[in-house]
Amino acid sequence: NLAGFQTFRQNVPGGIGGPPEIAPSVSWEYDFGIIRNQKIKVATQGFQAQIAQFADFDRLFRLRLRQNYWLHLYITELIDFQKEFYENYKDLLELNKFRADKGDIAVLEYDRLQLERIRIEKDYKDADILRAQIAKELRFLIGIAPSNEISNFKGNLKYFTTEELGLNLNNFNIEDRPDLQALKSKSVQNKLTIDLKKKEGYSSYINFGGEVRLKGNEQYAGVFASVPLKLFDRNQGEILKAEENYKKSQLEVESKRKQIYSEIRAALREVNAREELLSNYREIKLLDKNKDVQEKYRLAYIRGASNLVTFLEAEKNYLTVLRGYFEQLYLYYNSIEIFRAAIGKLGNIND
Repeated sequence: NLAGFQTFRQNVPGGIGGPPEIAPSVSWEYDFGIIRNQKIKVATQGFQAQIAQFADFDRLFRLRLRQNYWLHLYITELIDFQKEFYENYKDLLELNKFRADKGDIAVLEYDRLQLERIRIEKDYKDADILRAQIAKELRFLIGIAPSNEISNFKGNLKYFTTEELGLNLNNFNIEDRPDLQALKSKSVQNKLTIDLKKKEGYSSYINFGGEVRLKGNEQYAGVFASVPLKLFDRNQGEILKAEENYKKSQLEVESKRKQIYSEIRAALREVNAREELLSNYREIKLLDKNKDVQEKYRLAYIRGASNLVTFLEAEKNYLTVLRGYFEQLYLYYNSIEIFRAAIGKLGNIND
């Protein structure tokens, strides 16, 4: 709506001029409902696309948060058993020092064991530093203020099959991915924009108005109505631009679908491979058997029935098995989170 007010005063040379002329006016542009409603539809789809983009950011954020959580649990497991080995080596060194003083073992053997304890201590301290760094990043992601205290996040690495976790690897729909939903909303918006530009190329509104003129004792009033007629510029360029944007958005949707299928297949293969490996570990009781072997060699060395080289080799093998097992557990749960993110099932912004 437009309103105006004008005043005029005639200036006669050598005279005092005539009475002032006052001309208030008002005009109103009436939309037939074609342009306005179409703009609302276009804006609604754009808003839906923005919501979907934020949901996709939330999906990736949750993935990063959970990956750091599983990494924190993995490093915690490393620290726990490395600390146990470190304490055991300290006790063993005290015993061997007594044996070396008595002459039961060579001093060189005691020094070799001391070097091994230093190596284990280094690995233990390095893991502790890494856990502190991961805890700091977790605090940052969660939004907790920094603290000098060690963060204790509940949980431990224990193997459960996907069936025990209630995860159906064959039940997914790629349309749940928010990034695909965002592109689809954008495509619909571009299609609606084509109709909008076509409608803007023709007359879609009428302009009503009225004016009153007051000049002394004279009064005039009038009304008018006008309809713009677009003869040459009918938004041809804008229409072509909108059509090209729509074609591009359609190609982006199809490309994103193929990308999502590829991500899901890769994540699914990784989950199945790691689950099969860990199931074999659990079936043959890998950790229990290696623990038994390690304890037998340790006891044999303490009793003097085994030499230092054999004992250290058994210790290294057990440490390697432990580290490899927990690493596989971490990678297994990490692959599950990647799979859930790939199918768009990591929760939503309201969780």
